[in-house]
Formats: sequence, C-alpha cells, structure tokens
Amino acid sequence: MADKSFVIAVAGNPNSGKTSLFNRLTGSNLKVGNWPGVTVEKKEGEICRADISFTFVDIPGTYGLSARSEDERIAMDFLTKARPDAVIVVLDSANFNRNFYLFTLIMEMGLKVIPVLNMTDMAEKRGITLHTDRLAAIFGIPFVKTIASRGKGISALWKVLEGVGELRKPVHLPVYPEPVETAVQVLMERFPKEASSRFRALGVLDGGIVIPGNDELRKTVARFQGEIEEELQGEPDELIAEKRYEFVYSVAKECVERRMSTEQKVALTDRIDRFVTNRYLGGPLFLFAMWLLFFLVFTVGNPFADWINRGFGVLSSFVPGSGLFASFIREGLIAGVGAVLVFVPNIFILFFLIAIMEDSGYLSRAAFVADRFMHALGLHGKSFIPMLLGFGCNIPAVMAVRTLENEKDRVLTALAIPYMSCSARLPVYLLFVGIFFTRYQSTVVFSLYLLGIFIAVLVARTLRRIFFTKAVSPLVMELPAYHVPSVKTAAHSAGIRTLFFIRKAGTFIFGSVMVIWVLASLPLGVPYASAQSIIGRIGSAVAPVFHPAGFDSWQAAVALIFGFLAKEVVVGTFGVLYGGQAALSSAIGAHFSALSAMSFMVMTLIYIPCVATIAVIRREIGTKWAALSVGISVTLGYGLAVVVFQVGKALGMG
Repeated sequence: MADKSFVIAVAGNPNSGKTSLFNRLTGSNLKVGNWPGVTVEKKEGEICRADISFTFVDIPGTYGLSARSEDERIAMDFLTKARPDAVIVVLDSANFNRNFYLFTLIMEMGLKVIPVLNMTDMAEKRGITLHTDRLAAIFGIPFVKTIASRGKGISALWKVLEGVGELRKPVHLPVYPEPVETAVQVLMERFPKEASSRFRALGVLDGGIVIPGNDELRKTVARFQGEIEEELQGEPDELIAEKRYEFVYSVAKECVERRMSTEQKVALTDRIDRFVTNRYLGGPLFLFAMWLLFFLVFTVGNPFADWINRGFGVLSSFVPGSGLFASFIREGLIAGVGAVLVFVPNIFILFFLIAIMEDSGYLSRAAFVADRFMHALGLHGKSFIPMLLGFGCNIPAVMAVRTLENEKDRVLTALAIPYMSCSARLPVYLLFVGIFFTRYQSTVVFSLYLLGIFIAVLVARTLRRIFFTKAVSPLVMELPAYHVPSVKTAAHSAGIRTLFFIRKAGTFIFGSVMVIWVLASLPLGVPYASAQSIIGRIGSAVAPVFHPAGFDSWQAAVALIFGFLAKEVVVGTFGVLYGGQAALSSAIGAHFSALSAMSFMVMTLIYIPCVATIAVIRREIGTKWAALSVGISVTLGYGLAVVVFQVGKALGMG
C-alpha cells in the first residue's frame, strides 16, 4: 500500500502535447468517463511509484480560465474547487509566449505548479532555446524539458513528481496597477476560505467569473470597475489581460533566446507591430490597407477587364444570323455569362492581394486589432476571421463559425457574415461604378464594403441584446512573425478561388441566364426582352415596389429577383436583357442615375443572401436563424436603399 497519495492535474493549451504527456505518465492505467453534468470526456490515470500513489487528471485543453466556455469552466472549477496537489502545465516550447499565459493564470490560483517545456525539438529547429535555469531562478520551481511524443524527459519529470510534497509554490506573480491591486485586496476578503481567492477576485473584476445571487458583491465589483476605468482610462478586463501579457513577455525576454536570424525577424516584427497593432493606429492602418487593396483592384484589373470586354464584343460580332439560336448565343451566352466573366481580372487581383496579406502575417494582426471592436459588440475576437473570409465567399465563411467556442458566437457571427461584401457582389459594383463613378471607383466600392461591415456590426449587436447577454471570452492568439509573402503561393491560392468563380459562371450562372433568356424570348412573337415577354411581365409586376428606392425599371426588379440565386446573376441578367457590354453600359446609363445606382448597389449588398448561403446558415445554426437572416436582410436592404435615394434626392443629388 502506498505511503502517500497525490492528485495531479495535467493542463495545457490545445496542441501543446498535453495528451501525449498524460499517456506517457499513466500508461494503460486509464479510467474514462464524463465530467459531472456534461458530456465532455474526463480521463484519469492511477500509478504507484516509490510507494507514492499518483492520480493524474487530464483537464480540457484551454488557452484561458473563465466561466465563458464549457471547457474553460470545467478546467477552472476542477482547479479551484478540487484543489489538486499540483498542476503539470504543459508548454509548447516553440510557442512559449502563448502557452505561458495559461501558466500565469494557474500560478495566480495559488497552486503548486510543475511547468513542462514540451516539444523542445521543434523549438530547436526554429532556433529557440529556453533557459530552464533562469526560469527556475525567477519562479523558485524546477522547469522540465521533454519531448513527450518520444518519451524524452519523462524520467526527469518523475523525479520532480516524487518530491511534489516538498515542492514550493511559484514566488513571482504579475503585479497590477494600484487601483486594480486595491480592488483585488478588498475582494479577496469576500473569499476568505478559498486558497484561490486572488484568482477569484481578479476573475470577478474582469468579468471572467460570474457572481451568482449576491447583489451586494455585484455592486461592489461594479463600483471598483467604474473607478478603475475612470482612473486608468481602460476596461478592467483589458488592463488585467494587458498586465498578464506584459508579465509573460518580460519573462520571455529574460529566458527565451533565439538564434540571430530568427531574433532579428522577431525584433523587426515587434517594431512593425508597435504601429500595426497600436490601439489608436491599428484601425486606421487596416482601413487604409483595405482602401489600397481596392485601388489596386481597379488600377491593375481594369485594363485587363477592358481587353476581355472587347474580346467578347468581337466574339459576338462573329455570330451569324438573327434567328432564335443566334439570339441565344449573342444575348444569352455571350452577353449574359460574358457580362460576369469580364470582371475575372479584378476578382483574381482581389484574391491575390488578400492572399498576400494573409501570407505576410498581417491578417492575424487585423484580427488582433479588431478584437477590442468585436468585444464592444459582444462578439469574440475570433469572429473576425470568418467575417474576413466573407469578403471572398459567404459560404465557407459561415462554415468557419463551427470553430468558435459557444453557440452565441456561432449564431451572431453566422448572421453577420452575409453583410460582408463577397466576390459575387463585386461584379455588380464594378459594373455600376464603371458607368457612374469613374473617378472615384475604389472609394465608392470601399465605402460599400465599410457599409457592409457596419450593418453586420449593427445586426450582431442588436441580436446580442435580444437573444444573448453573457460576457465574451478574451482573444488569446499568437501573432506569427512577419515574412516576405510568396508570390507563387498567393497566385496559386488566387487562381484556385478564381477558377471556382469561373466554374460557377460556366455552370450555375450559365443555367440561370439560360432560364432568363428563355423567359425573355417567350411567348413567341413578342419582341425579345420586352415588357410583353414573360420575364417582362414578372418584372413589371414587381417594379413598382422599388420606385421609392429610385430604380423602378422591370429589368432591375428581375435582376434582384434572380440575384437571390447568386449575386453574379444580377449582372448576368442585365447582360441578357440589355445585350453586350457596350449596350449594357448605355442601357444602364439611361435607366439609372448616379443616386439610384448607389441605391441599387446598397440593395444588392444587403438584401437576402444567395440561396447557397442560406442553406449553409440553416445547416450550421438552424432553420429559425436562417429564416431570421432572410427576414432581416430583405427588410434592411429595401429600407436602406429607400433611405439612400430619398435622402439623396432631398439633398438635390438625384
């Protein structure tokens, strides 16, 4: 029988090698069940060494510890309530800064901690050396290096575990500004029986720990939060997280050494980030980067688009005859599909530049900069990534919400994404700005993208207040070092996305314009694409609805109706009904003014997402949310289009 017994928790970030280490320590002595009240798997392993019984508990992998997500709540509850004898914190050596944040939180719980620097082989390959002697001197506890996947360092870890009874708690903790420390000391007195009272005091102060049924304590916390915000000019949760990160980076500066080339790269990254992720400069710099992106889309792409346009004009002139088949080739195939394919160069450049931004490491900064803004809306900072993907296509963007941690973030983000201007809307913008806003093309399109973001924000904030009221968990992410992007990789990525756009034009859009051409040609004997045709009658019945928005031609009504199938079909519809690009520009110039063109683009931006996006929303978050998305978007799209036109008209712009 063992003389002593200890319960040891095994904690760590996801993908830190925590499970590999747990398996090395426990072998086959596993007991698997569920954590109380939830379906999350709980693994325990018992083993006896040197007359000591060890029970290892594998807690869920997390980046932080709060009550905001289920995994974090389980981990926090076990560590604060079960109070294990020690916690093994598994740290990915190659990503020290990100992993050390969790170590800092567990130290603040007042627990004995055994830090394990895992995957040291990967760190060495990246030119990173971790000085365990310096770390041990700072915290007064041993740091163990391991490669758990190969079993290296496990014997050294066992030596520390066998002496866990005499192990000291860490002696160095983050220090916060005086108003925060004052509040923490007062709040700690409210949890006198808890060994983790400091952690709990910080948790209620930053909103990470919910205060159940204690109005007096809530009022006290709210008073301290207000005082901190007023004195330090910042939200308590942001200030506390900021000090923890400063603590992490100060430790890393002392104890993490990088080979010269890597060190120079990180130093350059840090210098750039002083501007790019700056609280005040980060947002304007991101907006400028997006404006520059659209400027290049037009400046570089338009000459190529003009060549393609002239090519389709020449191709149309070679079609002989005036019969039904010739009409189908000219007005249906060439004019309809060609009207969409004209903008392929602009689409390619858009995808190429986004890939360059992503490969350089800048898009990670964009998510970091947006985190504060997203929190103000009640969204997780990670929601920015799917929303950014929405600039390419709303469908994969909605699918990406499954990576978010809770239902609230998934629902709100999925409902916000359809307002992000996808590449399918870009041909509509390009068509109209090329006719009415030739001198300000990039600025007008940029403003439409900003409007989409604003509407997405408005919808998310409104729905959060109606359906969700819980707090938002902080964004914890590692920012990769900047590097020169690969033009070849970016071109390959842009090529794949552009080919998808072309295939869509050759299949789905082709089918749609074929249906439109048939409806514009029937009944036999009426002029092609006239008000007497089937499609003309449909459009004429709907057109009066759009009169307050400034575009009441039946062609515009038909384009919006078929745009429900795919937004590119809006341009394809105009192409079928008005003819080739030259005739298309002339006809649109006759049926629209600059003001009604802007109103139409706003309508195209906001009104009902394409049918495929609705199907994905339904699959990811449910039918009721998909129906709500349709209802909100149609109402907002129509309402805002009317506002744009009527206000502009009142100001004498139309």
